[in-house]
Amino acid sequence: METSKYESINELTQEIERLSRELDQASSEKIQSAQYGLVLLEEKETLLQRNEELELLYENARHELEITQEALAKFQTTHKVTTKSGIEQEESLLTESAARETSLNSTIYDLENDQKLVSIVC
Repeated sequence: METSKYESINELTQEIERLSRELDQASSEKIQSAQYGLVLLEEKETLLQRNEELELLYENARHELEITQEALAKFQTTHKVTTKSGIEQEESLLTESAARETSLNSTIYDLENDQKLVSIVC
């Protein structure tokens, strides 16, 4: 009976040691999990900050694009008006030149006729 008591005590001691090791291992794993959790929280915070920075950059770029598009539209409108005005002015000058040429040709014709009359009379 004494031997069986010692065996029982020995088995219980071994079981206590095994359970202690498992508890130590579980505690270690718990601490490691907590450390991983903290690292993940830090990474999350970093990613959130980076996301905010990128969103701000995006909004700034979008705003600059809108301003540039508006400026381009104004330039294109001004260019069309200027081109149209230039074409109209050129057409007007051509019309004036043609009218002046016709007038000068008429004057030359009249002067030539006058010269012929003068030469016939003289």
